[in-house]
Amino acid sequence: MPTLISAKCELQLELDCYPKSHSKDQQPWDAGDLYLIEEAKLGRFPAILNDQWGALTCFAAVKNSTFYSWSDSFCSQKATALNLKHLQLDTDLKSGQPCLPTNTDSLWIQCPKSFDQLHWWLTLAVEQLAPGTPVYLAGMAKHIPVKWLNWLETHSDQYQQLPIKKKARLICFELPTSIPPMKAEKGYLGPDNNEISALPGVFSRDHMDIGSRFFIDQLAKLPSITGNVLDLGCGNGLLSIAVLDFANKAKQQDSLNLILCDDSALALESANNNLVARNYKRAITHHTDALLGVTDRIDNLLCNPPFHTGNRISTAAAERMFQQAAQVLAKDGQLLVIANRHLGYAASLKRSFATVELLASDAKFVSYRCIQPHKQTKSTRPHKQTNTTIRASNKSRKKPNRKYV
Repeated sequence: MPTLISAKCELQLELDCYPKSHSKDQQPWDAGDLYLIEEAKLGRFPAILNDQWGALTCFAAVKNSTFYSWSDSFCSQKATALNLKHLQLDTDLKSGQPCLPTNTDSLWIQCPKSFDQLHWWLTLAVEQLAPGTPVYLAGMAKHIPVKWLNWLETHSDQYQQLPIKKKARLICFELPTSIPPMKAEKGYLGPDNNEISALPGVFSRDHMDIGSRFFIDQLAKLPSITGNVLDLGCGNGLLSIAVLDFANKAKQQDSLNLILCDDSALALESANNNLVARNYKRAITHHTDALLGVTDRIDNLLCNPPFHTGNRISTAAAERMFQQAAQVLAKDGQLLVIANRHLGYAASLKRSFATVELLASDAKFVSYRCIQPHKQTKSTRPHKQTNTTIRASNKSRKKPNRKYV
């Protein structure tokens, strides 16, 4: 296991990522974590938000602080729990919407991907904590835009930027009595002409992303998508809502069983709320890594996989999704995938499925239908496509305009 060492804090922590990474570039902390550990004041009752692998939480636990640690991500929670267990420390992790203890005397934040998330967390902190509570925000400098810094300086007390150190920033300030209000839930009209909304941090929460739009157009051309339908990496539930709309129009809603999986607890909460608003109240949700914990046999699996881990571009999550999808599909089940064409997922899919058919493509996206899972997906070599599939794929494939590729 990699070891986080800080001579300044007399600290030595053995930590690991979850899922385990074989990349030499990935370690279970970054320079922002180290900056916080070495320069921020921990206090006796710290609250920690967005600790990706548990470095900050483990530090608080080692220092015998009574901490509150929150992360929306299942994988982050799992990494933190495993690292605490390895250090023989108690686990006290929270998910759902952040609910900060009133006795919190310092707030540590690893910078999120979107300003909406940060604004929301600070809004909750102002509502739940005393004015003047010290806040420490850290992250890699390239991921903290200047406009975020300007907003924080304008809307906080005792604002201070420390010098950039090892390409990381540390910002210190005190909670004000109020900050500009924000709408926690944002949305747009879904394919059924009803609003789809989501909480901060949920993928594409205020507009329908063009990849999903392209995918829904392809799903509409397929035979009825019913039975056990699993929305993998469901986000706000857009694909589930599209399938529910198809079933309602065909009067097949009673034969539809929706199952939703996501690494984000807030995504699942948002998706379930959107389905309940459409009078669909029997969705099964799994806060999990890909398909871990899913025991149902799936007839139709829909997947718009992520290609980022935090701020890093990575296809590892998608590849886990494809492997696990092959293990849960029913005998005649199918995996339907939408992806950015530059990611080259076809090779990964063929390692798990005997037949990978290109349904449609344009300059930006490709859509696949995958059937006949290999029995042992982790060890089976990629299966060569049949000539029929290749011909059908080439015929349906539009030649991309080179300037967009």
